[in-house]
Amino acid sequence: MSAASTASTDIRKRPLDLVASTTGWGLYCASSWTWCIGMFLPIILLSRFGWGGFWAFLIPNVLGCAAFGYLFSKESSRRFATNHASAVRWFSVATIAFQVFFLGWSAGAFVYAPDAAASGDAAVAGAVGDTLAWPVLGTILTWTAGAFAFAGRGDLFWRWFATIAAVGSGSLFAIAVFDTGGPPAAPRPEGGASLLGAVPLLALGFIACPSLDATFHRARQQTPSRHAFAIFGLVFAGMLVFAGWVFDGLSPDRIAATLLPLVIAQWTLQLVFTIGAHVREVGLLPGGRMGGRPMLLFAVLLGTIAGLPGIAGEPVYLCFLGLYAIPFPMYVIAAVVAGGRGLQPCASRWVMGLSIILGPLGWLGFIENQTLLLLPAAAGTAIGGWMI
Repeated sequence: MSAASTASTDIRKRPLDLVASTTGWGLYCASSWTWCIGMFLPIILLSRFGWGGFWAFLIPNVLGCAAFGYLFSKESSRRFATNHASAVRWFSVATIAFQVFFLGWSAGAFVYAPDAAASGDAAVAGAVGDTLAWPVLGTILTWTAGAFAFAGRGDLFWRWFATIAAVGSGSLFAIAVFDTGGPPAAPRPEGGASLLGAVPLLALGFIACPSLDATFHRARQQTPSRHAFAIFGLVFAGMLVFAGWVFDGLSPDRIAATLLPLVIAQWTLQLVFTIGAHVREVGLLPGGRMGGRPMLLFAVLLGTIAGLPGIAGEPVYLCFLGLYAIPFPMYVIAAVVAGGRGLQPCASRWVMGLSIILGPLGWLGFIENQTLLLLPAAAGTAIGGWMI
């Protein structure tokens, strides 16, 4: 009897193992993708666009991620991750840096000095920021060290960690629903920016970026069933609703005070998970020109500096977000047009150059809130990827 038929027989004899493994990998993806975009961008979109902005974020995000498991087979996932290992590695490095930054920003703004951060007084915020630099740095290093310690564990540990994270987030969500009694009011601000301008770039980013996520490729190659990604989509949608539930419409710059401890608990759990999962993947991917350890050091150093008081803030957050809106989707489009084959080295330079050219449109659209300028940014990203 062949090894393949033996494995098939074992699966039929142990259907509970099949279900447990499929569910575990679905929860793994949900936890690895619940990071500082899914946990905080809904709050920004609710303040700018109301619930329309939230749904414009949730729908392509959930569908794009869940579709990954049905568009990629085990073999095509392995082939894509091998042919585009450098881009996949840089995606993980950027994701680690983004999470480390968010650890620092959220610690300073929401844990140590929420009143100063929301006061709008630059002098007060500056004085508090100088005082909090060391506590924030200590928070960043402590939780990042914990994530690095977890990175060396195996698949079984990560599936259990994902289960704990998902159950923990679900429990916190249930408490939040009980405490508030209903979703927050989030009417669209009068005279606000156009949501239409932001939708194409949001959709493009969330549909394309999963292809560069090393944790998704690991799950697709290891799970016994592609339906793990359907489980992922359902659980992840619940986590996004939790993120929207904590929005405080009366004070859009702050999270609802009654829910802040629950939010901090969920953020801490999910950030440690995501950092650790991507640290693990950088170590397992084929070494690039820089090597795995220098790239991890670069990611942590960049995120730490960006997350310190006086530097961290919403503009820095949105600059990180731009990586997932322009250069990464552009690369994925180029890879798709190439039929999944590896791209020439000059392709990465073209992606970087075109992204720099489109960067000002992203700045004006995201940070200056002139969202109609995101339409040419989305068009330029798609056309640039196709031409490359």
